[in-house]
Amino acid sequence: MALSEIHSVSKTSVWKRVRKFSEKVNVNPSKVPRRLIALDETCVKVNRLEYWVYAAIDVDRNEIPSMRVYPSRNALASGQFIREALKYCEGKPTFIVDNAPWLKQALEDLGLPYNAELFRR
Repeated sequence: MALSEIHSVSKTSVWKRVRKFSEKVNVNPSKVPRRLIALDETCVKVNRLEYWVYAAIDVDRNEIPSMRVYPSRNALASGQFIREALKYCEGKPTFIVDNAPWLKQALEDLGLPYNAELFRR
């Protein structure tokens, strides 16, 4: 898991989470045409340190082309993550993001189309 690249994590804990998660979502993507990709990030705390888990979700396929962990949340990390997610996309999909300025800035810097929507209410 990407978090283990930054901080030591119990292999059993990671295995249990991945197994539970993989039952619901395809986590073995390939490079295919993708129409809509939802982007989001969330904070996780490990030993009182904060890390940001970014996820890209293919809305049509219910598949996660990319998921990465970063020590910060900003346009630089967002841009790096989006470029990583694009490795699994043929063409330029439209991205769906919340109103996070770091995601919108990264997409604008990369010249990628996006729609800003509210994910949670």
